This record gives sequence, C-alpha cells and structure tokens, in this order.
Amino acid sequence: TCALFAFAAFWVAADMGDLQRPLSVKEISQQAQVFAFNPNVPLKSWLRTANMLHREAEAYLRDGNFAKAYMMYMRYTLLLMDHLQKHPDLKKDRDSRLQLKKAINGIESVIANLEKIKPIISNEYDKWIAGEEKRKERREKLKGEGKRTRTPYEQHASHDPSLSAAGRVLDAGEHQDLAVVLAQREMKRRDAGRLATRQAGVSAEEEQERRTAGFWDNWTHDLAEKQAEDDDLFRKQMELTRTKLDGTDDTHIQDFLQKMSRGEREMEAETAAYQGTPAAYNYPSISKSQPVSYEAQPYVSRPEPPNHPPPPPPKEFTADLEAPERPSKELYSTPPPSLLVTQPQDGPQPPPKISEMPASPPPSSKRLTFAPAAYLENGEPIRSIFLPGQLRQEFLRIAADNTRRGLEMCGILCGTAVNNALFIKCLVIPEQKCTSDTCETENEGDLFDYCMTEDLLMLGWIHTHPTQSCFMSSRDLHTQAGYQVMLPESIAIIWYIQTHQPPGLPHILHCNETATFHQHSIDNLYTGAEKPAGHVFESDKLEFEIKDLRPGNKN
Repeated sequence: TCALFAFAAFWVAADMGDLQRPLSVKEISQQAQVFAFNPNVPLKSWLRTANMLHREAEAYLRDGNFAKAYMMYMRYTLLLMDHLQKHPDLKKDRDSRLQLKKAINGIESVIANLEKIKPIISNEYDKWIAGEEKRKERREKLKGEGKRTRTPYEQHASHDPSLSAAGRVLDAGEHQDLAVVLAQREMKRRDAGRLATRQAGVSAEEEQERRTAGFWDNWTHDLAEKQAEDDDLFRKQMELTRTKLDGTDDTHIQDFLQKMSRGEREMEAETAAYQGTPAAYNYPSISKSQPVSYEAQPYVSRPEPPNHPPPPPPKEFTADLEAPERPSKELYSTPPPSLLVTQPQDGPQPPPKISEMPASPPPSSKRLTFAPAAYLENGEPIRSIFLPGQLRQEFLRIAADNTRRGLEMCGILCGTAVNNALFIKCLVIPEQKCTSDTCETENEGDLFDYCMTEDLLMLGWIHTHPTQSCFMSSRDLHTQAGYQVMLPESIAIIWYIQTHQPPGLPHILHCNETATFHQHSIDNLYTGAEKPAGHVFESDKLEFEIKDLRPGNKN
C-alpha cells in the first residue's frame, strides 16, 4: 500500500478567463523580495535552495518565460547578497562558506541576464498599455452584462509571473497526455543538446556555465520555432478529439468543442488588440518493529481508463517553463502515446559565451504553458507534478531485499520543469544507512553532484515502511520540510507493506452509548474513500530512468 504526502495547501478551482495583463519589472521585482528567510535553517540547505532557484531561472529563460526567469534570477541574487552573507553558519561551516563565495563570484552572469531580460518585459508591458484603450471600449460595451467576481485562484493568477503576457494557458489535469508528450519531446531535445556538447570535449563545469550564455544566440528564431511546434501539437490533439467524437450523441461534449472554438476566436481578437485550512492529522503510535515476510510482485500495468468526455474548455493565459537533462540509461516505459513527436537527435553545437542582446523580442505567437494546480493562501503557486506510472513498483522491486529483512529504504524523485509543470524523470537511489525505522542518506555530495551535472531538480522522495503503518513520522516531516524549502511542490511517497484492519467497525459495534451525539475514544474511526484534490498526476506514458549511487550498485 502506498500514500503520497505534501504539507497542506489551500486548494482552489481554476477558472481562467480574460487575457492576462503582463506584469511590469517593478511588480516582478517586488514579488522577488517576498520570501520567508529563516536563519535557523542550515546554510547548506539555503545554498541548495539557491542552486534550485538558479536552475529554475535558467529553465524558464530557455523556454522564453522572461517574467518568471526574471523573478527567479532576482530572488536568487537577493538571497545570496542580502541574506546568506549574514548567515550565522558562515563562521563555523567552511565548506558552505566556500560554496557561497563561488556562487557570489558567478553573480555577474546572473546580473547580465537580468539586464537583457528587463527590456523584453518592459516592451511586453508597454504594448499591453498601448492596447488598453481598445479593451476599455470593448468592456464598456459589455458593461450591461454584469461583472463576475474573480475567484481566489484568478486573483492569485493575475499576479503570477509565470502567467504574465499573452499566450495559451491550459489546465495540466485536463491535458495530461499533451503535457507528457510535450515534456518528453523537450527533454529529449535537451538531452541531445547536452550530449553533443559533451562529445565536443566541453567539461561538465564549463557546460553549465555556457548553458544559459548560449541562449541569447539566435533566441528569437529558436523560441518562435518551439512555440510553433507546441501550438501545432495542441491543435492536433484538439482535432483528434473532434475526430473521435464524430457521430456520437454526446451533445454536451460537442458544446464543449464549440465553446473551445469560440474561445479560440475571442482569444485571437484579444491578442490582436494586445499586440497593437489545513485539516488536523492524528499520528499513529509507533509499534515495535518486526520484519515481515515479503516478496516483490511484478508490475501489472493499469488498464487504460475509458474515453470520458473531455473536460471544460482549455484555459487561456500566458507563461512558460524549465528543464533538465539526462544520460542514456535503461528506460522503463510503456508504449509511447500516438501523439508522440520524435525530436531529431542531432545535438546543437556548444553555445558560445554571452553575445549581444537582440534588438527585439521574438515574433508573437501563442506560448503554451500549464497553469498552476493551485495557489497557497499567500499566493505561492503550486505547479502540477507528473509521476511515471511504473516508478513506484520499480522502487519496490529495488527495495525488496531490504523489505524482506525489515529495513527501510529511500529514493530521490528527480526531474525537470517543462511548460510550467514538473515531470519526474529519474529515480536516484542514494548511498544510505537503513534501519527498521529510519533510512539516512550518506555521502550527499555524490547526489548533489549528479543532479547538478544532469540539470535535475529534486522534486521529492520515496521510502518504505516495512514494519510500520502508512504515516509520516516526526523525522519524516523534518525531512519533507527540507525538500519543501527548496521546492514548494515537493512530495513524499511512503510504501508500507502490512495492511492493517481499521479499528473503527469493531469499536462502534462494541459501543454502548445511547445518546444521539456522543464521543468515541479513538480518532481513526474511518477514512475517506476518495483521494482529495491535489497537484500530482500519474502517467504510464512517462518514461524514467534509475540511477543507483550505492557502492557496488552504481550504474
């Protein structure tokens, strides 16, 4: 049995509406300054967070999401220069002090990117302001129709840099196949580019330095080409949906398609004008650890769900994404989806150092991005995470020997961001010390070096409970907090082997109270039969690889 955890979030329904107003440089800069810095968190943890910010900024930049890239770069700069240089650990942690010095020495390239992005954001904002008069006239004509109150989600989305400027914004949950196809195509493209760079004799360290510098060469053409490919793939999926529905009596589905087409036309008109409370949780007590008899079961692919009517019309807005890279290893996947687009494997030449800034931004086209699954009460976006369908069973297979001996085991869920959604693409098994109640990562340097080299984000972790029930211990919660400091969307997956008989039914059957309303002495009387709404989606079409860093198992 398995459960997936993340700290409670404020989930709200997404309902995208009008064209998103681009944020100004001033607004984005103000948002970059809003984050909770806690000096009690070790400096080494903050340095990892800074590293994550830098890599996310690079990914958003490569995808042309300039507003989000600007915010990430700005927050990275503020964290290094205004906070970490005053951290109390600087006096006692020599390694962290050296890492911070190295990061500060490389701040010039970050400042250079900020200076190049700034006029692009300003240009988008100025164009929007110029077209505001026409939109005002249109709103005046529609004034009599009444104005709908915006939902909390829409209010947060209107200030989200990842959705700033014109484009096509979709709900990842409603377009899961499209999200996976786009992600795998983009990841293969990046992997091919990294491989070509390494084959040219460029060191891993130099490759990381040049990764962003080369973005500014031919960037207008590259972004326009990528956006056109994304847009074409989206339209093909919509056309495929229409074809499947020919001859059916599902009038509500046909209504959806008509609304979608109408929404497309309205969006085109808008774009033209623009261009001119957490629940309480009761923790179980920890029982005495006992090994269990266990044999790993082979993975059985879940049957494909029936073709249900498509969801509500695609939601439209604007934004962008991030991404990592991976070595060629054994892949675990199911047959590829029919819409899968194969990218050419000829990698680009290693990019030169920073070049001159182009005179103008790329030609306007619909940039495709996925809206956050939710926003926290403070406005922090929670992006969707896609988990490979076979990953949990593969991890259970690797952990089988430990499970038979009653020992825990952990793995790290690594991946990348594509189109503002997160995709787990690698299960890393770190060197670790395992007991019946704990598993502690050792030699973390190898883990972080691997993630750095392969441009991977740590999106969460997975571990077994061979002798305990399915819950997060106090130790697990502190571990999870460390992940969510780096990435708010981080998840924890717990596998427990024993299936326990819930105590609710026997307790109620032996209850002799006769009052209409009365208390019962146990907390876990019942459990919900449905999964709550969340930000994690599982896909059997998503490929992944396994990297084992344990001595004697390295691959």
